[in-house]
Amino acid sequence: MKLNHITAALAAGTVLASGAAQALPPTDVPDIEIFASGATAQDKNIGQLFGELCVAGSLDTYKDTSNPSNPGSAHTAYFCTLDSSKVTGLSASNPKVLFHKRAAGGSAQGVNPVVDEQEIDAMVINNGNCTQTSANNYGCSISGAGSLVKKVSDMGVSDVNPEMFVGQNTPAGSDDVSAAKVSERLEVRSGGALVFNTPVTKALRDALQRAQIEAGTLTAGCAGQDTAACMPSLSRQMVASLFTGNIGKWSEIKVITSGGASKPLTDYAVSGDTTDDKVYLCRRVNGSGTQAQFNAKFLNYPCTDSALTPSSASNPSSGPVVVLNSGSGDMDNCLKDFNDGSNDSTQNAGGVKAWAIGIQSTERNADASRNYRFVKIDGQAPTLENAFAGRYFDFAEVTYQWRKTGFNGPTGDTLKIIEKIASDAGKPSIIAANNASFVHPFGNGGYLAVSANGFDVPTDGKFDANNPVTPYSHAPGGLSLNNCRIPVVDDKKANSL
Repeated sequence: MKLNHITAALAAGTVLASGAAQALPPTDVPDIEIFASGATAQDKNIGQLFGELCVAGSLDTYKDTSNPSNPGSAHTAYFCTLDSSKVTGLSASNPKVLFHKRAAGGSAQGVNPVVDEQEIDAMVINNGNCTQTSANNYGCSISGAGSLVKKVSDMGVSDVNPEMFVGQNTPAGSDDVSAAKVSERLEVRSGGALVFNTPVTKALRDALQRAQIEAGTLTAGCAGQDTAACMPSLSRQMVASLFTGNIGKWSEIKVITSGGASKPLTDYAVSGDTTDDKVYLCRRVNGSGTQAQFNAKFLNYPCTDSALTPSSASNPSSGPVVVLNSGSGDMDNCLKDFNDGSNDSTQNAGGVKAWAIGIQSTERNADASRNYRFVKIDGQAPTLENAFAGRYFDFAEVTYQWRKTGFNGPTGDTLKIIEKIASDAGKPSIIAANNASFVHPFGNGGYLAVSANGFDVPTDGKFDANNPVTPYSHAPGGLSLNNCRIPVVDDKKANSL
């Protein structure tokens, strides 16, 4: 597919003598238009990068309003006058660039349609469908005629490397991704690492605390506390057993007290906690990168021939009950609904209150406003510091990918902009700025830059929130990125115990 390069006759908007520029309304015509699709995980980093690359005052951000509580959950667009001094080698000075980013459908939409040149929906901003909501921000309807357009994505984003989208990681209606085709057709770049976890409903977290206090692994003052010292812990094996359906009811989990007694976990419920003993699994749909990284980290899928797969169908009598969620916002609602007996997710019509466990990246719910909580795995909190030091295992390296020139890939100025996004959206300064919003009571969640991308690790081996670069990588020593690989310290980099 050839990209839409508007001719010089459609000149860029006026650049002010001071170096600032007027913001670009949706009716303005871009010089360069780029379509990207895939994981939401990097959206904040991409948005932060455009704030750096655009001429001051020229950036407008457009977010779809299909989910009013989470604008931009399906589509976002950035429109600005690009500062050509910050993206070197462009053929035009300060071109007007419109960058579309589709999040709907998650990671697989940044892989399958990209490698196979399949058209998917992208949001239009100049159909009269966008309304200014504040300075430099617009809300856009995607339900009206002409508000979506079919496009082949120029660039994809995924939570894991493209080769992992096979078997149960493949979205409905798509073929398995061919590793040979990826190698032949795609340029794949690491975009840094994202830390994940398996949060539980708040009522379940509280019950786990009460149980582990009586077991002697938490102190008596921990009940209801959100600090790292008071986080209850689940083993990796327990989490895998839950998500494979091998534990159907919470009462099947036994608590051995410090006095040697054996009690079912449900003995630690309080009145009003739950109306159903069955395990509720808030998992993600096939094709989700969040689900794919979980499958790799907890089930070794698709990394080994003997790997297990997560439950995909509910057992209404003996459990578990499986609820499939498309996006991270849906996961927020799934966990909250089963904790509260509400139905914002539209998947709890009966208003059931039940203990549930989910899968989520740690930049979510930092203010603890939603009624779910992250937990320790094997005694380790899901913090950036623990992942940096190699103590916490559940992190994955995200990727950017685009077709090579011989396969109708981007060229010229468009390629230069895409390469800039791939190289800089995961740089330490951008990641650090975004991580400042992801500070939980138990510590910092969010993103890490990786030394394998050329960034310097702190030489004293200490985690630095202002330079969050980990020496651990799934692509050490120049190897191709593979999230099935156990991450190791990149060659001769400083690390800590």
